[in-house]
Amino acid sequence: MKNLSVKVICAVSIWATSFGLLANDASQTKSVAKTSIQAEQKPNILFIAFDDLRPLIGAYGEPEPITPNIDAFAQDAVRFERSYVSYPLCNPSRASMLTGVRFDLQAENWKDNKHPKLISKQDTWPGVLRDNGYWTATRGKLYHGKVPGNEKKSWDLGGKFWGKIQDGGPKILEKIVDMGGREDQIQIYKDKGAGPGSLMYAAVDGPDEILNDGKVAVDVVDFIKNKRDKSKPFMIASGFARPHMPWVAPKKYFDMYPKDAGKLAYFPQGAKAAFDNAKYKSKTRDHGWNEGVDDNTAQKLIRGYMASTSYADAQMGKVIKALKDEGLYDNTIIIVWGDHGYHLTDHGLWRKNTPFHISLRSPLLIKTPKTIGGTVVDKIVQNIDLYPTLMELTGAKVDSKIKLHGTSLVPLLHANGSDVEWENIAHTSAKGSHGVVTDRYRFTVMADGTRHLYDLEQDPDEWNNLAGDKQYKDLIKDFEQKMSEVVWNKAE
Repeated sequence: MKNLSVKVICAVSIWATSFGLLANDASQTKSVAKTSIQAEQKPNILFIAFDDLRPLIGAYGEPEPITPNIDAFAQDAVRFERSYVSYPLCNPSRASMLTGVRFDLQAENWKDNKHPKLISKQDTWPGVLRDNGYWTATRGKLYHGKVPGNEKKSWDLGGKFWGKIQDGGPKILEKIVDMGGREDQIQIYKDKGAGPGSLMYAAVDGPDEILNDGKVAVDVVDFIKNKRDKSKPFMIASGFARPHMPWVAPKKYFDMYPKDAGKLAYFPQGAKAAFDNAKYKSKTRDHGWNEGVDDNTAQKLIRGYMASTSYADAQMGKVIKALKDEGLYDNTIIIVWGDHGYHLTDHGLWRKNTPFHISLRSPLLIKTPKTIGGTVVDKIVQNIDLYPTLMELTGAKVDSKIKLHGTSLVPLLHANGSDVEWENIAHTSAKGSHGVVTDRYRFTVMADGTRHLYDLEQDPDEWNNLAGDKQYKDLIKDFEQKMSEVVWNKAE
């Protein structure tokens, strides 16, 4: 199999030519007027990231979650039905998305797995775009925390991030009108004014701006309307922290759902007793099935997740409205992305960082000035594909030392995915495991060497491991061969 590293060739793109990105008219002068014309013709970029948002939204056919803004945007965008992350955890997923390099957190020195180390592997696409004349700004959670020191050069405005302050503290606590979840983790949230890993929900009696995502929306709207350099195209990243734990949101978003909202995941008879929960154990998974919460509490927690999702969706709506108010919507490339999937009681687990399909799959919607709205693409794509996609869409000049593990999605965006030759496979890792997802199967070699093979057509909930069946021997051998040829952790 060919090496998956891709050299992005941008300047010859037909699409770029159609937007006047190629300066091939010798008669043009380097005047201010020319600069203004090019700024108008070059597409702007809005990148919207949600934290811990799995495709549990209306745009993906889920009837219960209330996400009107994402759903409306999907009617103008291409929706990727089979989008996956290389590693289903915030830090490596965001690092891969920004650098175009797969990370599996297998460095011997744990410090080398820290986000700033991963980000420093090669120039990120925000920096490349700024070098190519874009005005850049970010607010909220784009990186895994604040903008790393080595990345500050990528931004005209680096924005703010609150780190471990996860919508808590005395001012928030006094306005909470309903709270529930695992009592020990609620106590952590109360004691520390934070609880980024707390399995809990809280309804706050206050406006959107009382919490961090509301503040992010206010500032991003200000970037669009006032702060940006209007002589340049812009690239603005808006990072929303919800629906990451704890599921804290204004009360009005909880009120959107009936008290009995929330559906626990399916599991077959006998599965609870037979499931090897210890295989997925971590510091937050040491209380057994569903982390020890009863079904009634679990349902309320899922309702809290959905309320947090609706809150984040509303903030996205404010940003999109600002683009439309300024007459910028049509000529703006908009990417809506979630950094990984989420369990929400699937297999008796709540969170991410497992090799299960539900943990690896994430929402991805992209609108360009040329996309046909409402298109659905079934080809398998990954977070590492976003870097080369943006380079081709903008016609950016890319240093030859930059090596990307992904493939530009432009052929899928503008040909609607039909009749496009595509390597329909995603390479994945989680907690020492490595595997692949194809159009039909999810295959994983666990950290302990055991193998797992699931037929996603016949067994979408992944309860029947086929790896021991001899009829799949050749298929597994082929998957393992493909896995052995893939590059991780290095820009090559």
